[in-house]
Amino acid sequence: MTKYLMLLGLLAISLHASANQLSEESTPDFKAKVSISADYIPATNDMYGITIAPYHFDKNYNQWGYYLGYAQSTEDDISLIKPAEGYTQDTMWRFGLSYSLTTNFSIYSGASIYEHETHQTSGVAPKIVDGKPIWEETSDTTWGGELGLRYMMDTGLMLSTGYNSASESAVISVGWAM
Repeated sequence: MTKYLMLLGLLAISLHASANQLSEESTPDFKAKVSISADYIPATNDMYGITIAPYHFDKNYNQWGYYLGYAQSTEDDISLIKPAEGYTQDTMWRFGLSYSLTTNFSIYSGASIYEHETHQTSGVAPKIVDGKPIWEETSDTTWGGELGLRYMMDTGLMLSTGYNSASESAVISVGWAM
């Protein structure tokens, strides 16, 4: 019986207990923004790209945002014996979530897919009218993750740096938030 009385007493006391909730004034005022940034990824072949990152559009999760990025390298020629030709090209897709620590600093993390393509031909054309050499393509796809830090100035300028495990390189971004 004493157990039940103690349990009832604890229940009655706990009804008035509540967690320390932050007041409206103490939470930072996050405004909805979209940033567009130019990216540089120094992988096997240097890649340049663009990232779009919306922030703070959901009032229930106003510190969260997401991002989507694409980068591509130029065609890098492979030295082959003539008449053979070939080149390599890298592409990367990046997507993930960001979390604002303050109004200026946020961290981001997500997944990425890195694709290294090799295109080559023997250079020998088939003996038909308008015959052209046949190109072969091989592709190596790697999935990975990334983690980084963004700094958004009050003027709208955004600087970002992070590490991408798929390309095993840094991701450096400069952009503008609107």
